[in-house]
Amino acid sequence: MKKSTVIIIIFILAAVLLLVLPLADKTSGSERVIIDNTLQEIVHPSCFDQAGLTNYIDEVSYSRATEELGYTVEDECSKQYLEEGRESVISKIFN
Repeated sequence: MKKSTVIIIIFILAAVLLLVLPLADKTSGSERVIIDNTLQEIVHPSCFDQAGLTNYIDEVSYSRATEELGYTVEDECSKQYLEEGRESVISKIFN
């Protein structure tokens, strides 16, 4: 094989690995969420009506709510939208 063919094959394999390996967070740190400062709870905006929050709410990024404030996701609806862990880039693109 020629040197250029080997380089092209390595480049293609690296690109495929970057798309398939679980590198991307399931929930983006910049995603906007609603927090209840009284309950110290995180709620996804789609679950707001059924969450049963108090009047002391605010809107912040998901990373600020979890890292800086230490709030947690409690209700099942929000847990579906705000999953922890990582997923592949290709699945992130198609979801």
